[in-house]
Amino acid sequence: MDDIFGQDIKLDSDLQAVVAANGELVLTEDGPETGMQDIRLRLFTRLGELFYDIEFGSLIHDWIKEENVLANRMAFETEIQRRVQADPRVQVGSVSCSIDTWDETSITAIVSWQFIDEDHPFNLVIEYNSEKMEMVIKDVNPYQ
Repeated sequence: MDDIFGQDIKLDSDLQAVVAANGELVLTEDGPETGMQDIRLRLFTRLGELFYDIEFGSLIHDWIKEENVLANRMAFETEIQRRVQADPRVQVGSVSCSIDTWDETSITAIVSWQFIDEDHPFNLVIEYNSEKMEMVIKDVNPYQ
């Protein structure tokens, strides 16, 4: 079977390149670690921010400080689902998203999906705090 994930430069929890003690860049492990990292990076990056791929990224930043109403909640969840589903390694129809909390200063959401040929779901927690102007997208079950 071909490896659909490949390898990439490994990023830490702050999405910065991991450097080994000898100064070389560390690569992701074989398997879903690369896919998980790519999805985190897509959600964190504003849509159109990469000059070489304007289709990469998401619009989840646009809902920060928006009112907690059903239409906004549904649009936020749909945006996350759409961007995760954009990864060609994600099994079609497997993406779900639910908002855990949404108040005047923060949003917390949980997204789940399944990669093709993997037998279990993968999950991320997305937390945004407008007072700290900080977004955290973390793996529920990190490889590290």
